[in-house]
Amino acid sequence: MGYVKIAKANGQFDLLPAEDIGLISESPIDMSMTFKYVTGREIKLTFDSSPKFNTGIDSDDQKIIRAIEKMNGASAPGIFPETLSVSLVSSSNTAIT
Repeated sequence: MGYVKIAKANGQFDLLPAEDIGLISESPIDMSMTFKYVTGREIKLTFDSSPKFNTGIDSDDQKIIRAIEKMNGASAPGIFPETLSVSLVSSSNTAIT
């Protein structure tokens, strides 16, 4: 399985699994992206400020989606998406009930 490395403000990163994503949703209200997996998991990424969503090919959401497309099905260490306009504050990984 391939992973996308999402940079955090403090020089660390979180890993986002690139396989089995069934739905991606964005919330500019709480500055987050949610990834629902067909396996019944959900990962929510929360950013430090308002991400640029749906503003064209260079928007933050499209950069992450392109990185997922590159990694999907790969067995490699992972890649950083292009530089985002925001930094990741936290991520949560929960089961969908």
